[in-house]
Amino acid sequence: MRFSMASSASLTLTQRARAVQRGARLALVALALACGFVVGAGCVPRQTALHEPPGPFTGGPPRRGGHAVFVREEDPDYLDPALSYGAYSAPMIEGVFRTLLEYVNAPGVAGATLRPELTTSLPDIREGGTLYCFRIRPDAKFGPPLHRHITAADFKYSLERLFRIGSPGIGFYREIVGADRVIAGKDSALAGVIARGDSLYVRIQHSDPVFLQELTMSFSAPIPREVAERYSGTFSQHTVSSGPFMVAEFVPRQRVLLVRNPDWCGEPAYLDTFEIRLGVTAANAVALIRRGEADGGMFEVPAAEFPRLLRDSTWRHQVDVEDGLNTEYLYMNVEQPPFNDVRVRQAINWAIDRRPILKVWSGKGVAAGEFLPPGMPGASALHAYMPADPARARRLLAEAGYPNGFSTTLYGWTIEPGPRQLTVIQQQLANVGIHARLDLGEVTGYTSMAEDTSRHIGFGLYSWYADYVDPSNFCDVLLNGRRLQAIHNEDLSMMNDPRLNAMIVEAMATAEPTLRAARWRAVDSLTMVEAPVAPLLHHYDSRLYSPRIGGWYRHITRILMIDKLWIKSPPSAPVAQAAR
Repeated sequence: MRFSMASSASLTLTQRARAVQRGARLALVALALACGFVVGAGCVPRQTALHEPPGPFTGGPPRRGGHAVFVREEDPDYLDPALSYGAYSAPMIEGVFRTLLEYVNAPGVAGATLRPELTTSLPDIREGGTLYCFRIRPDAKFGPPLHRHITAADFKYSLERLFRIGSPGIGFYREIVGADRVIAGKDSALAGVIARGDSLYVRIQHSDPVFLQELTMSFSAPIPREVAERYSGTFSQHTVSSGPFMVAEFVPRQRVLLVRNPDWCGEPAYLDTFEIRLGVTAANAVALIRRGEADGGMFEVPAAEFPRLLRDSTWRHQVDVEDGLNTEYLYMNVEQPPFNDVRVRQAINWAIDRRPILKVWSGKGVAAGEFLPPGMPGASALHAYMPADPARARRLLAEAGYPNGFSTTLYGWTIEPGPRQLTVIQQQLANVGIHARLDLGEVTGYTSMAEDTSRHIGFGLYSWYADYVDPSNFCDVLLNGRRLQAIHNEDLSMMNDPRLNAMIVEAMATAEPTLRAARWRAVDSLTMVEAPVAPLLHHYDSRLYSPRIGGWYRHITRILMIDKLWIKSPPSAPVAQAAR
């Protein structure tokens, strides 16, 4: 999944006012319904926050109840599962919207195991692996205000809706029978998705070893037609839950408040309420957590704070550093000069010394000489463009007709450490004659712009986390020209090489693990030669949590399962006042 995407900050004033009004109503009604009380911002007692034993699984068994406060700098991209695709928004989206299948709650590779969620069991797979047969749980229900049973037709509607609204998730379901006709505008219904009461059948064109994993993605979460069509374009302000939490309030630039969904058919969340306060910088977030005024956040621990925390006897146990199956990279639009010349793209790769960039990240990760992250099956350390060779970069630029280099704009985001790593890259490019002007904006707005192909962005920073544990989630999503689309386009380099496309398709169709891994390594090797991207590093996520909260760890694909968090000690006073 991407670092982030389009922001609700672009809401009109009318939409914002509507969101506030609706949020106030739901905060009073839904909170009382779900929990028996309502929560006001900033009213949670914190006297026990710093007196709990450190670590995620200390302080006794999990307990139910309580209010957790997390912080982040920017708004969520969307609260619509068909549009949201931000890594920092994902835990919240996955807490509200559930799908046919889910991953088990377990650290490490064990967390990649699938289990049924809104279905009675894992699917019956027929017709040589091309027909998936699901039975929807009889107790699966949409939350307030609908309180109605979720049917197979709701899943069919949600999948077809992706194509109507230009979702970034379209590419994951393009192999469903009939998807090509829908994409071409020749049909509005997916012929391969059949809904009969609680029976759902999904037929794909070819057997796909990762199709079940793609069905765990929030894009496929059921959406009620009656709500989505009534509030076309503003579903983020009228969400209907299918998961353990529901949205009680969403005020852009201020907060998102989640409460337990009283109609949830699965194991209830431990927390009564989960709040994300918005507009909090990473540095301020660390201070709030250390003072016991917040429990955690969706942010990278700042470089200035990271060593201090690790030296502290308590806080070093509250810092979680985990492999995020990530690649941080620069993309180059291969359709635009000068990046349409492979020698220029290779020169940029040779100009970049990854070691100083890794220092910007406090050493959390490994330098990237390949596109696939090391923890991905089939990945291999290629060490391409290592060590940096500025002289070779200058020779390649001269061969491409740029003996004196050239000027360009390098786009990126303002959230740290983005600006600092881009400054390092800017200096390294200048050493070979490439003068890059930095153009930085909020992550949410920047990625929306970059993914709109009409903007013709030539050169920029991107970061990708695994949606599921398979190389196709990197190579197919980010490099396969067959997935190019006008908006919400993830192939930012506009790569559409027939050889690479064919190799990706062949690797995706290979089920035997050893051969599949070998084919993905070949794809990665050709990617490094053609150089539509310049991998920088595979960084590790670092998160900070308060000692009062338990159950946290970095899930291999879900990042953070917020419904599995709990408060170690019950509050010593009522947790709420009237919502405001």
